[in-house]
Amino acid sequence: MNIRLVVKLLAISFFIIFLIISGVFFSINMLKEEAVKTQVKLVQLYSSIFVDNFSRTIKGMDLLVDNINSFLTFTEDSSSKIDDVLSELLRNNPEIRSINILNENNKIINSSNRLNKDLNINLNSFYPKLQFKSDIFLVGQILEGRDFNNAKEIKYDRNRLDINFFPILKEITFKDKTYKVLIAINGDFLIHRYNEFINIDDCYIDLIRLDGKVLVSNDFTQKNKLIISDEEIFKTLIEKNNFSDIVIFNNEKSILAFNKTTNSPFGVIVRLNYEKSLQSWEKKRYIFLLIVFILIVISISLVISLLYLYNKKKNKELFLHKKFKTFFEQSNFFALIIDFDGKILEINQSFSSLLSKDDFLNENKKIWDYSCWPEHEKGWLKDIIENVTTNQKIQKELNSIDSNNEKRVLEFIFSSFEVDDKIEYVAIALDITSKKEKEHKLKQAYKVFENAHDGIIITDVNANIINVNKSFERNTGYVLDEVIGQNPKLLKSDLQDKDFYKNMWKELIKNNFWEGEIVNKRKDGGFYVERLKISTVYNENRELVNYIALFSDITLQKEQQKLIKEKEKILYQQSKMAAMGEMIGNIAHQWRQPLNVISVSASGIKLWIEDDLYSEEDAKDFIEAILNSTNYLSNTIDDFRNFYKDDLEKVDFNVKKSIEKTISLLKTVFIKEHIKIIYLSEEKLFINGVENQFLQLMMNILNNAKDVLVENNIEDKCIFIDMYEKENHKYIEIIDNGGGVGDDIIEHIFEPYFTTKHKSLGTGIGLYMSEEIVTKQLSGKLYVYNKAIKYKNKDYYGACFKIKI
Repeated sequence: MNIRLVVKLLAISFFIIFLIISGVFFSINMLKEEAVKTQVKLVQLYSSIFVDNFSRTIKGMDLLVDNINSFLTFTEDSSSKIDDVLSELLRNNPEIRSINILNENNKIINSSNRLNKDLNINLNSFYPKLQFKSDIFLVGQILEGRDFNNAKEIKYDRNRLDINFFPILKEITFKDKTYKVLIAINGDFLIHRYNEFINIDDCYIDLIRLDGKVLVSNDFTQKNKLIISDEEIFKTLIEKNNFSDIVIFNNEKSILAFNKTTNSPFGVIVRLNYEKSLQSWEKKRYIFLLIVFILIVISISLVISLLYLYNKKKNKELFLHKKFKTFFEQSNFFALIIDFDGKILEINQSFSSLLSKDDFLNENKKIWDYSCWPEHEKGWLKDIIENVTTNQKIQKELNSIDSNNEKRVLEFIFSSFEVDDKIEYVAIALDITSKKEKEHKLKQAYKVFENAHDGIIITDVNANIINVNKSFERNTGYVLDEVIGQNPKLLKSDLQDKDFYKNMWKELIKNNFWEGEIVNKRKDGGFYVERLKISTVYNENRELVNYIALFSDITLQKEQQKLIKEKEKILYQQSKMAAMGEMIGNIAHQWRQPLNVISVSASGIKLWIEDDLYSEEDAKDFIEAILNSTNYLSNTIDDFRNFYKDDLEKVDFNVKKSIEKTISLLKTVFIKEHIKIIYLSEEKLFINGVENQFLQLMMNILNNAKDVLVENNIEDKCIFIDMYEKENHKYIEIIDNGGGVGDDIIEHIFEPYFTTKHKSLGTGIGLYMSEEIVTKQLSGKLYVYNKAIKYKNKDYYGACFKIKI
């Protein structure tokens, strides 16, 4: 059998196969067209049946309205009796949700649903927009779950499927008055009844008004659309009384049929999903095609078998050559074939990316002469080519530089074989640059892990330790071999309760992270405080694989913080004691007058008793004066005691009242030095904090202002107090007219033990503690600057202490 005969046999075979396939597809397409036509006719039939049934339903509604009209004409005007008749009609008509009668003001006066009575119905949405006629219903929009918008929710029997309804309206006349009968139709009931009759999967029924609004549908995607959005389809439906075709409806290819009802503004759309309706037919077509395909495959196999038997060896060689060629050219590996002299015989596209333009221009170059190799690699390549023997295999990592001058690492495998008594070489290389970079990064990460200052614990998903670093060993006293496979709870100090760990795990699971302070126990039994951070680690499939914990030993830091707090407490007490000394002086001055009154009054009483120098009325006056003075002394002691009470409860307190408490304790010295307290604002301001701390703050600032006014011998001594709220912040300003603070002093004014007074008059901690109270206790800021103000047409200038909270 020669080549021409083989070619001719192949041509005839493929031509026959082509004719068979063409005939099969032509027949299948004809059968499909007939199946589609049948489905279109079927959908049109369903639509006609639905319209016919729905028209009879509307006719029944028409007769029901006539019956209501007749009943109203011949019955007495009893509202409850009419409601009972309407309820009886409702029970006999399951497709009706409610029957309502509206007066000329569109108000429901009678209804089968008493919850609807007295509702006003807006008829603007009813269609068609024309005067009422006795021979046509008007149709409202779809409503869901209620009869009307203002009615209360009603629970319905699930078997009646009363979910959606739409109202229809018709005018009636009796006793020379015009009324309207409004019937709420159970749309879902109708759809369910007709859908059970059709009983076809993926068949959708849409009942619409002729203006395009969808009243009811068994397609949940269509239920939420109150109008048909496709204008072209809508225009086609309105122009024709009936219509059926294959259309794109709601972005879905559908078999659609449409029919209008007679003498009412309704239309019915029946739709079948085009693809799903033909699924059964498509399955059979696929089976048929599969059988044909199998027959064709068998035929082709027979032809190939004949050719294969004719030239088995040739075909095998050709197949192997083609397979190797494809692998060689398209592989992601670098591949090349080299002759015995080092010249490249063939090269694939991947390896070409390493070569420069000059390398391509010179075809006589040997492999070690190409510019992609560093000098030390060139020597190795030359030595291998010149000294390798037949059937030898050598593997090595080589460094190279590609055409973009970027470094690459290649894993080379050299294999030698003999062709026509000459040795040739096949070189296959894999670019492992990325792999080497990752290895480098892993080594770096491991160095960071091992040498990190913070302790690091890595556990598996069950919280069993799989690795720790050297810092962990230094901090805990445990080495890796002792803790591997253990749970980190071996460090547990039992100083935290179960709720602490429960909340920790809850937050870790929720946020994949937890951070906090914890007291743990070393191997030697000693406790240490650590700042601990725990993170979860997930793999590429979002599966939890590890927990990583980093901790820092903050025991020394916590001890330092404790010392700082103790120091601050001492400073606070010193400030308080300094204020107490001044307070005692104020109290002593305040007590002089009442003590004098007590002494004089007691002497008067003695003279009244012994010498009868005073009358009984005078004696009573003396006793009253003694009682008033002792009450004054008692109140002074209470104010002093309250000022130094260690009450740390935070409450909302009135700022002005608290300031006045402070001023009352300083009243004597202010009167003595003729210092006036002037409020620039009467705004009521409340802040949250410990009131006694605020009193201490005000005592320090007011005392400081008093000292400046006295020291500078100001003639008209004034302290101005302003309180206001601005941009969600509360401000308190205390301004004196002592001449201001010097520039060389103002930046040091809040430093501890800094004072410009004699050591017998000041300790330098009052203003420091004031700033501590504002920043740490009241979460605010304390500023000091010089300020000029005008009060009653007079200018004043001095220091301003501004509290911002």
